[in-house]
Amino acid sequence: MKQFTMIFAAVALMTAISLQANAQTEYGEGQIAVNGGITYGFDIEEPGLRVGLTYFLNENMRVGGDITYWLIGSDSFMGTTISYTFLEINGNFNYIFYNQDDFLLYGIGSLGIHYASVSFGGDSDSDTELGLGLGIGAEYNVGPVSLFAEPKLFLSGFDQAKFNIGVRFYL
Repeated sequence: MKQFTMIFAAVALMTAISLQANAQTEYGEGQIAVNGGITYGFDIEEPGLRVGLTYFLNENMRVGGDITYWLIGSDSFMGTTISYTFLEINGNFNYIFYNQDDFLLYGIGSLGIHYASVSFGGDSDSDTELGLGLGIGAEYNVGPVSLFAEPKLFLSGFDQAKFNIGVRFYL
């Protein structure tokens, strides 16, 4: 619960900062953005690297996709190395319900494929799950780039709350 309080405090802080902005960036149909950032998974308690692409359908809706590679690494157990690989590929839909003064606030719906693999002493096992996620995002334009933060909860698949932060470059 403490992590969720910190997440919502960060979104509230971004909202307060945005109220001081005085220029507005116009987003419209056909606009494309690439993004990159880091994510933190509260269930696996590990960070990950995230890259994605966003496409505006109109001024209130956009779609996109992202790939997250979790930085889990490996462990050693009785002289044998245990290797882990966790990966997500998500398709996202954003509905923008606030767009003013270079600040966007949007809802997120995600459908993804989540992959996990463990290797131990020459043996390996893997699992792939379909994940459905819901979240909220905040984005603030700071000139040539936009900063974003997105708390998200996956309700199926590997059932995990996560928090994304990053930078979005509009093309």
